[in-house]
This record gives sequence, C-alpha cells and structure tokens, in this order.
Amino acid sequence: MSTRLRVRLVIACIALVIYLIVRIINPTRVTFSPANMSINPGKGWKEVKVPATLAVCSPRLINKSGMINALLLDEDLKDVKAAAEKLQANLVAAGKAPADGFKQEEFTTASGLAGVHFSYTGKSSKSETPDVRSHHFITRNMHGRCISISYITSPELESSNLIAAITRTLRVE
Repeated sequence: MSTRLRVRLVIACIALVIYLIVRIINPTRVTFSPANMSINPGKGWKEVKVPATLAVCSPRLINKSGMINALLLDEDLKDVKAAAEKLQANLVAAGKAPADGFKQEEFTTASGLAGVHFSYTGKSSKSETPDVRSHHFITRNMHGRCISISYITSPELESSNLIAAITRTLRVE
C-alpha cells in the first residue's frame, strides 16, 4: 500500500471519529442544507429528506406537535428585519395571515447569532377559521443570506420549550 493511500485512510478515519463524537455529543442536532444552519430541537423529531431547491432546504422535521423547515430567502435581502417584513407582507397577500396579527421580537442565540422571530395565527388552505400557529426565525447564514427556520403547528399543540430550543440552539454550520 502506498504512503498516499495510507495518509488518505488515516484522514478518513479521523474524520469518521470526529463525526461520531459530534453525533454522540449532539444526537439531535439537525443541519439544513443548503442553508448551512442547524438546530437542536430535542428528541422525537423525524427527519424527512426533501429535494433541496433554490428556496427549500432539506431535511424537514416532523413530529406529532408540528413541522420544522428551513427556507433560503431572496438573495437581495441582507437585513433580517427587511426579510421579516417582506415575508409578513407575502403571507398577508396570500391570505394566510391577518395584517395586524403578527408578533415580532429580536433574539440572540447561545452562539451569538442575532435574528428576528415573528409569529402569527393563520389559516390553512383547507379552513376559513384560524387553525395554524406559525413561527419564523430569520437570521443570516455564513454567506450573509437570510434564512427562515419555521415551526408550524396548531394553536393547541404549540410548544414554548421548542421555541426556546430553536432560539437557543440555532447556529451557522
């Protein structure tokens, strides 16, 4: 076996050991690709691989209390507040949220990442009455592009622990 091959095998083994250690330390951390953002939502979430597109990131997380997904927002949006305002305007224009129904606040994660969190109670396409509770956590990835991590649930199943976990553990990968 040549020296180059041995070096490559050693490097691959080291990378595998590092990966396994990270998975042992953070067994529920999930990275959204191509956004390169991750969260640790806790146990009980099923990862569903979806085809990554220009806006939609994979995986989508699903459990009995709701769904978490990540979206890459427009490339021209560099400011998280402007991105939040545009997303809110789009939701109102689509009839999914009332114009005066948004609650918005700034947040900072444990890693120091700053962003804007907004939430609203809206309507699904199948209902005339509000039946969806939606939270959007907007921040920037390593390339400066705005990302939205969304948590969609019903008003009855909304989890304040999950909201706190997202704002605490959201980070750039």
